[in-house]
Amino acid sequence: MQEDQEQKRNVMLFFAISLIVMLGYPYVFKSSTPVQVSDLNNQSQEISTISSEAQSSDTRLASRRENTVPQAEVKTIKIRAPRISGTISTKGLKFSDVNLNDYTQEYDNQDKVSIFGKENYFAVSGWKSDDNSIVLPNENSCWETDGTKLTPESPITLTWDNGSGLIFTKKISVDENFVFTITDEVKNNGAEAVRLKNTTLIYREVGKDKSESIGFYHGPIGYFDGKLREVGYDDIDKKKEISYKSKGGWFGITDKYWLVSFIPEHNSSYSVNYKSLGNGNYAVESSEDWSVVNPSSKFSKDYHLFIGAKEINTLDMYEEKLNVPHLDLVIDFGYLYILTKPLLYAMSYVKDLIGNMGFGILLITLLLKLLLFPLANKAYRSMNRMKTIQPKVKALQAKYAGDQMKLGQAVSELYRKEKINPMGGCLPMFLQWPILFALYKVLYISIEMRQAPFIWWIHDLSVADPWSILNLGGLIPVTLPGFLQIGIWPLLMGLSMWVQQKMGPAPADPSQAKMMMIMPIMFTLMFSRLPSGLIIYWTFSNLFAIAQQYVIRKVDEKNALAKSESKAGAKS
Repeated sequence: MQEDQEQKRNVMLFFAISLIVMLGYPYVFKSSTPVQVSDLNNQSQEISTISSEAQSSDTRLASRRENTVPQAEVKTIKIRAPRISGTISTKGLKFSDVNLNDYTQEYDNQDKVSIFGKENYFAVSGWKSDDNSIVLPNENSCWETDGTKLTPESPITLTWDNGSGLIFTKKISVDENFVFTITDEVKNNGAEAVRLKNTTLIYREVGKDKSESIGFYHGPIGYFDGKLREVGYDDIDKKKEISYKSKGGWFGITDKYWLVSFIPEHNSSYSVNYKSLGNGNYAVESSEDWSVVNPSSKFSKDYHLFIGAKEINTLDMYEEKLNVPHLDLVIDFGYLYILTKPLLYAMSYVKDLIGNMGFGILLITLLLKLLLFPLANKAYRSMNRMKTIQPKVKALQAKYAGDQMKLGQAVSELYRKEKINPMGGCLPMFLQWPILFALYKVLYISIEMRQAPFIWWIHDLSVADPWSILNLGGLIPVTLPGFLQIGIWPLLMGLSMWVQQKMGPAPADPSQAKMMMIMPIMFTLMFSRLPSGLIIYWTFSNLFAIAQQYVIRKVDEKNALAKSESKAGAKS
């Protein structure tokens, strides 16, 4: 019935709008106001990493005791590995300067991506005691080092003596990719046993603007006892502190493409606290169980620190090498994990195979269209048959204009006579949606898209088409609002949508026909600032669909003509 046809279009419209809602372009604003971070290893019951303002107002925390231990000379350790570089100061031993050698800030400059940037953002490890008389290393402690260059071939060992019988040692090594392996050790040369626990901290200042991005998750994250936990900034603000206990797993802070995460040994039991420290400052703190270090004995803990890019093959390698469960989930695969991850593998493979991600999108779109051709074929044939009987449907509408019941019966009879299922094209289209959504997700979150060029003016598929039609690509010195910065690819996408619509049956309802007519314009405007890789995919997909519809229509017309000639020959 006509209502069925309208229902079909409404459902398609719903899914189209869902794409906009799910994959809207993210705007994430960050603040970088300086903040003074206090002692990680304060002799209070908490690891106190707070701003100076928060420290002065929080009466629960004890005042920090002056450290009278003699300090070593401050030195800078250079990190020189194949894929990362940076520095570590022997004062405090904070990881706050790590650059990715394979990634630049912008496609047209050579400045490497700095994971921690200029924010108050760092990772550090240390010790905690329930005895306030024990002096522990803190952010002001200067460590002795046996070297000033950290490479995969030359790890470093640092020591710090508290002057009261405890000698702390930190061994740091780095691999060929993005992982530091750290061993924290304490040796008790004193006369009494001490109770200590190993701690880690990731601190980040994000400021007051903590906009949640549509299409992917960024923020505090962890994997505990078989469950992924995305602990959003707003959730932490509401509860002030969110805690988990686990054995194995990992925890840290994720961005769209980058990750900072501690990875305990797989059999280690620990607790993690996600804290809001006020003024947009957040801490991800962990602590192991208490351990007693007897006189003339030592105690140590091994763990790993990932600082790098969220590359699917690299993450999978670490899952196996370090026995880490589901480290791949730092990539926001969404609800369609079972489809999204294989497509991400395909995307990574195609990029390595072809060398151009734009042509890779073309190839993947073509392969998917071929894979889904049986479903598309059924849907398009149903649409074509619906279009051929539109004159008869309109005649029935005119005949039974005042009687909807008789009109419905007449249209149903027409469908039965013509052997047409009005919803026959709907189910095949619905079956394609999960795959299309998954591919859309991959194109949006994949690091393979970042700074990947296509041809001509497209130098980065992860950003919007920079060539604006309305100001001739910048030749006219006019600054346009975002929704009017329409590039050539969004325009081609809208045009291909319009052509595809024209090839389908037109809605009988005038108001719905007007809505369908303006949809390509709406999509062009709303999609214009989405990453160009998504727009190119959508355009290619439309063009392949147009080609499929055209071929199927011609085949149907040829078959119909042959059938008609056969009947005419039989009569004669």
